Amino acid sequence: MSVLFSVIIPLYNKENYIENTLNSVFNQTYKNFEIIIINDGSTDNSAEKAKMLLANVNHATVLDQENKGLSSTRNRGVSLAKGRIIALLDADDLWHKDYLESIYNLYQNFPEASFYGTDYLEYYGPKNSVETKKNIDPNLKGKTFIVDDFFEKNKFQSLICPSSIAFKKEITNTIVFDETIDYAEDVDFYLQSFIKHKLAYNYSPLTTLLTNIPNQMTQIGIKNKTLPDLNFYEKNNPEHKSLEVYINYKRYMYAIEFKLLRDKVNFKNLTQQINFSLLTSKQKLLLKSPLIVLKTLKFIKKTLLKRNIRLTSFDNKIN
Repeated sequence: MSVLFSVIIPLYNKENYIENTLNSVFNQTYKNFEIIIINDGSTDNSAEKAKMLLANVNHATVLDQENKGLSSTRNRGVSLAKGRIIALLDADDLWHKDYLESIYNLYQNFPEASFYGTDYLEYYGPKNSVETKKNIDPNLKGKTFIVDDFFEKNKFQSLICPSSIAFKKEITNTIVFDETIDYAEDVDFYLQSFIKHKLAYNYSPLTTLLTNIPNQMTQIGIKNKTLPDLNFYEKNNPEHKSLEVYINYKRYMYAIEFKLLRDKVNFKNLTQQINFSLLTSKQKLLLKSPLIVLKTLKFIKKTLLKRNIRLTSFDNKIN
């Protein structure tokens, strides 16, 4: 029997996490999948541990390569995939046991879609998993549907994370991860994908995204990184209003990160490109706030997250 899913796991120095990640795959209620791990030049025992865990598992492999980055690792995994559906999973995240079964049901029930995703939780510690704030009617929780406008629904936090998205392998004939980008690779992939393709969505948290993990991009930071070319997508889709708002929000987020790094050049470059009329009043205020205020608010936000309280810069609507 041919496999339906190819589970692609990029691996870089996740020795302390890969076992739990793989166990979350082994425990899936839906079993028709292969596992492909691409070891991206790990300097710890990640690869050895993964090979040991997969030694007696059918349809599983671990391949080594020199460190080339996340996009290269994912692209290589996809190129080797035998399944019709690609399911991405980061090596420090966890699938709930019915995740693949949910993706399978989306695949069966929404033939017009090329992408399939679920909600997710952010894990900050024991008894501390927080739901993200989404621009979706809360009455839709627990339901499945086609997302009518991905960029509109991503005005707040993302509908999906990389470990809660799957897609038809055939779309990779025209869409791949851009290997020249080493920060916000996923944003570029979403921009490529959801201008043209539909997302079938299960508004149930079936993935847990671990945070504050070593070697995560959020920990490494934006400094000296290559970001997606947001101007390219904006220029080539001038009538796409929700895309404009989405891109504008990403510019705002990156500008805040550069400000926290005291990178005045990149901060100024981005703020000059921002359409302030598309920001919320809170976001405008934060961009103009002194650095000490931003750092204090960041500290308060982290402290509150430990108590399952989330602060955001979102209003109910775009001003």
